Amino acid sequence: MTQTITAFISYSWDNEPHKQWVINLANKLRNNGIDATIDRFFTQTNTVNLNQMMITNLQKNDYILLVLTENYADRANTFQGGVGYETILSLPILQEDPDKIIFITKHQSNFHDAFPFHLKGYNAIDFSDENNFDDSFDELLRRIYKKPLYEMAPLGEPPELKPRQPLQTSTPFFKDMEIPNLQQLTDIDIEEFMSESYNEITSLLMELFIQIANKNPNFEFQENQVNNTKTSFKLYIDRNYKTGIKIWLGGMFSPNTIHISYGRHIDLYNDNSYNEALVHEADSKKKLTLKMTMNMFGSGEAETPEQIIKEIWRNQILHHLK
Repeated sequence: MTQTITAFISYSWDNEPHKQWVINLANKLRNNGIDATIDRFFTQTNTVNLNQMMITNLQKNDYILLVLTENYADRANTFQGGVGYETILSLPILQEDPDKIIFITKHQSNFHDAFPFHLKGYNAIDFSDENNFDDSFDELLRRIYKKPLYEMAPLGEPPELKPRQPLQTSTPFFKDMEIPNLQQLTDIDIEEFMSESYNEITSLLMELFIQIANKNPNFEFQENQVNNTKTSFKLYIDRNYKTGIKIWLGGMFSPNTIHISYGRHIDLYNDNSYNEALVHEADSKKKLTLKMTMNMFGSGEAETPEQIIKEIWRNQILHHLK
């Protein structure tokens, strides 16, 4: 007979909607065969010593699920209330059996703010976007049941790697003649290049905004990944919306173009207007590069995602934040 997996959910009492969300999460886990409990399941029918309840549940359950919010982080950092007490109790578990603790984030703005100081650097399952709840819950179930999402290929035999033969020197007669690269670029080559460029640009934007937030506590940003080919960011100073940026790959008439819109009034679902279009170019050696087609006052030599991010920062974002 399979032994039932048990889990105790630790969270901060931020507000009634948050407490109800945790109850719903516990019941959904129970519906999927996991004996999940929270403090309110005990206190609603019994007189309970809360400190003793925390100690017992941290010890006896197979997993401890920590729901991290900004309020949770504040209470953990200052050792306030039940969260502060659970923080002290969880420290030995982190050292002795870290896999027992599963971190869940439910942040309002910057996910870094939901992590207490002693938990920074740990990975967490992000439940902050209700539109992605099912995907996050599936990730949580797989973590608890130890069922991987990605299959790892079996280990094969080492290849036989022979030394390369030295290149034959060309006849001096042809040394000054240009011999072209006759290999043709295919549609798949272009599609893969533009998709990789889109992913790299969005990753660099995220890294840029994280760096700004690390140096400026009053800066916040929100990322909204609509799908695999469209992402937007909102930028805030002192919690006031300053500007935004939307980036998406493709369109009805230009499937291999990266489009970018800037400003405060960005329509996530209307892709008919944009401020920048990135297209591909190929040199004589068939090397693909990017080109900004609408960057009139910037550098015309921005060909890589890194160079393009610098152009966007200088010409479209920086002056909104100063």
